[in-house]
Amino acid sequence: MLATLAGMCVLVGGAQAQTGGALAFPYYSGEHALQGLYAQHLPPLARDFEAQAKALSTAARQHCAGPAATAALKDAWRRALLSWQTLSSPALGPVIERRSQRQIDFWPARPALLAKALERAPQTLADMESVGTPAKGFPAMEQLLAAPSSPTQCPYLVLLADGISAEAVALRAGFDQLAARDWTGDEDAARSAFAEWINQWLGGLERLRWAHIEQPVQKARTAGKGHAPEFARTASADNAAEWRAQWQALRAQARLTAAQRAQPPQPGQGLVPIEALLMGKGHIALAQRWAQALDRADAAIAALPAKAGEKELMALSKTLKGVTTLFQTEVAAALDVPLGFSDADGD
Repeated sequence: MLATLAGMCVLVGGAQAQTGGALAFPYYSGEHALQGLYAQHLPPLARDFEAQAKALSTAARQHCAGPAATAALKDAWRRALLSWQTLSSPALGPVIERRSQRQIDFWPARPALLAKALERAPQTLADMESVGTPAKGFPAMEQLLAAPSSPTQCPYLVLLADGISAEAVALRAGFDQLAARDWTGDEDAARSAFAEWINQWLGGLERLRWAHIEQPVQKARTAGKGHAPEFARTASADNAAEWRAQWQALRAQARLTAAQRAQPPQPGQGLVPIEALLMGKGHIALAQRWAQALDRADAAIAALPAKAGEKELMALSKTLKGVTTLFQTEVAAALDVPLGFSDADGD
């Protein structure tokens, strides 16, 4: 699977050949895919998350210096949250190794544990090491921002923001190390990393479809009449924005852009999305059906109302499930990757 076939290309006609004649898609090896992903696509996302997380720490301090800065802190929280979801969808590399999803985005948050942490009044990040993860990160910050102020609230808010910032710095450093890696030096490691990416992409999609959208709806149904779904975020607008950020991050690794359809990505020069891998291996019809499934999901997420109800959310989950099914039944096999589960599939 990972051998590089120099000079091999696939001519793609039909809908792809809109500029006259057929486009030639080169064969992409697993090493090409990994280089584009880790050397070119993910490092800028890691740097952006680091910048947004540091801005969040600054905003927390400004908030504690004057209540008028509360709105600015909420905005900084949202920007950092969306940047985090863009980097971690799907979870790869240091996000998996550091279990970052558990460390800074464990949900549902647990108010009782947060109250206990506030009573202990930790003073440093070292003190925070003994605090449980459900009382840390983005969910804990959101709870505190919605709660009445208290003497311990502000110092704890700053520590939460600093904890997110420290994790962002560590993630950026981890992705920088991967960016410098030569994937051609160890074929076994490259094969494993490629398979991990393909599996984690599916895991990221299911995390969005099931854990973030459908499961809360199903739990509310089971709980009985009058129970509202408990999504990751309190505000419906924040949930919708987060779902869109996750989907756009997944889509970027799966679908060719308009520019890439006009000029196929060259090996070693940029991100090679899953659609391009299928094209390069000669699975033209499958690649087109894959693109259509992704476009249907695009349209469904774009059409989601600001305050979506159960009917709209279940319809969106069904559309996303169509992407999952095609991936599981045909796409992964076409890429010669077995699907499975491991302790790296997320938290």
